[in-house]
Amino acid sequence: LQLQALSVLFLYPVLSRLPTKQEESQSFFWLEKCHIAPVIMKNTASANYTFSVKLITVTIIGFFLTTVNAQQVLGENKGQKSSQLLLRRVKRATACTNGFIVNEKTNDPLLAALYPADQLDACLNNSVLTANLTDLGHIAFSRNQLLILKRKLGKIYTSGLPEDQIQQLGFIITVYGPEEISMWNITRLDTLALVLSNSANVNTTKVIIENYLRGSGSLNAPVLDVIGGPALCSLSEENLRTILPSELKKAKPLDISTCTQAKKDIIFGIAKVAFQDQAGDPNAYYNLTRPYVGGARASDLQRLAARRVNMDFETFKGLNPPEVEKLTALSIRDLLGRNLNALKENENQEIVQRWVNSHTMDEVMSLRIGLQGGILPSKLGIFSFKYFAKVSSSASVKSSSVLLSTCVAVMGITMYYLR
Repeated sequence: LQLQALSVLFLYPVLSRLPTKQEESQSFFWLEKCHIAPVIMKNTASANYTFSVKLITVTIIGFFLTTVNAQQVLGENKGQKSSQLLLRRVKRATACTNGFIVNEKTNDPLLAALYPADQLDACLNNSVLTANLTDLGHIAFSRNQLLILKRKLGKIYTSGLPEDQIQQLGFIITVYGPEEISMWNITRLDTLALVLSNSANVNTTKVIIENYLRGSGSLNAPVLDVIGGPALCSLSEENLRTILPSELKKAKPLDISTCTQAKKDIIFGIAKVAFQDQAGDPNAYYNLTRPYVGGARASDLQRLAARRVNMDFETFKGLNPPEVEKLTALSIRDLLGRNLNALKENENQEIVQRWVNSHTMDEVMSLRIGLQGGILPSKLGIFSFKYFAKVSSSASVKSSSVLLSTCVAVMGITMYYLR
């Protein structure tokens, strides 16, 4: 609307009176310049056009010229503002106002607060960074500050970080992605330990270990000690199968509770071979294989039950549920031994519920620890009265009480099937 108003003001002198011959000649000149005249004059050879045509033509030209001029002005102002803003940003990014960081300041934990990302970029010279990388890598910088340090290192070491510098990265490792880490050259065990201690997540940990294995070899005992159980679980099943029983035997116990069931199975199979020389001593064999028993099969658990190892509930909870379901009530009793009552105390745990739901009520009750549940008899004709007979003989109740209890049980089962 503003542009239209301007165009009206621009054309008012023209519209207020009829054009003269000279004005007609000038108008036609501008029409030719704007390539409009040929369209209008196509069938008007005598150049004797009416006032209405002139009026429309001049109005269009005036509106067009006014609009173009306004847009140019606005565009120039916008461009000038953008350039000024960009210059201010560049100036801000390159000017160090907090004082340059010298070698003596690089171990100051207050650097993170004193030098925001833009000031850290401006005030930290590359020579100071490389000479004090270990100190700077152990300061609790923000992510943006760490990204500044990473970018500077990328400009210094254009062909990739040397292993000596990788050891010094500290917290800076957390801003490197798996793809970048996969390009590192990690060949020393101490480098592996330092890098793993600052790994940001499981994916990064996996890449770090696989990177090391590509350059140095197998998962031997020292490597297993450095990696630990949770990190070991991040590796592939193919990697785990390369562990030699002799190396697992020499390594510290590993916590594999976070491994998938397939990986637990692989590691337990290696552990069985590693500690088979202790099979003659039930307690020693069980204690050595206990960290890996989550991969044991039902047959392995039955052998442990026969040796009455008194398995604690925490270890029992980590067993493979489908394998536990295969155990009889007697095997469960012998496996847990003096810890059997823990089943009742933890009856809502998934592994307890799965065992109960896969066995008959009679089997569950045979544990005599107050555990409830079990599979109901499939037919009334084969309903078992053993439980009530045992109650009768042990408590010396009258025959009428036994009969009443039996009737109530039969009615309950009947209602269950008729509901």
